[in-house]
Amino acid sequence: MEKVIPHFDEYPCLTSKELNYKDWKKICLIMSKKEHLNISGMEEVNQIVSLMNKNRSFEDKYNHCKSFLGLSDNEVNFNLPNHWVQGFLTGEGLFYHYLNGTVINPSLELGQNSHDVAILIALKKFFNGGYIKPKYKFNDLEECKSSRSLNRFILRNTETIIQFVDQYPMLTRKHLDYVDWKKVVELKNKGLHKTEEGLALINEIVSKMNSKRD
Repeated sequence: MEKVIPHFDEYPCLTSKELNYKDWKKICLIMSKKEHLNISGMEEVNQIVSLMNKNRSFEDKYNHCKSFLGLSDNEVNFNLPNHWVQGFLTGEGLFYHYLNGTVINPSLELGQNSHDVAILIALKKFFNGGYIKPKYKFNDLEECKSSRSLNRFILRNTETIIQFVDQYPMLTRKHLDYVDWKKVVELKNKGLHKTEEGLALINEIVSKMNSKRD
């Protein structure tokens, strides 16, 4: 607790997971005072736990992100830090190529539950591009609830993606997917996807990416 709490106090989660951290912190403080050793203290702990994680309401999660990130008129006023985006890509990013014959559409995709759509809007602002699916009035709670449970931010500007990830590389095996994704982008930029050999190489690279990687 001595290391975890100062870290997350200084570097908040930004998504609705921040609410779970705050409740977890409350329990830590109760335990540090040994109040969990009496009935009333344990009842308070149980009450907090009963409303955490999957038991937390959609409204609480949505309203937290909307307020914290300053969501209004489908825009946010919060500026994401570079290293936060680096970590978020590591955990949630998907480097993807849509292939249809010689048509190759590379993209970076990040999905979140619709109650956290504000973070996707913040990513759109951060990268100064991309779009969110499905499209609706993001600052409207009811429209958000009735949208797909999974909202996605999709960015197709390969130059922007490469410039950021090369400067802030991922430190997990997902970086291997990025390296392969970038190889395909470079092959396409050279026009090699229009040759039989180039297209075969691209298909081979893509066949070993993401969930297909050993």
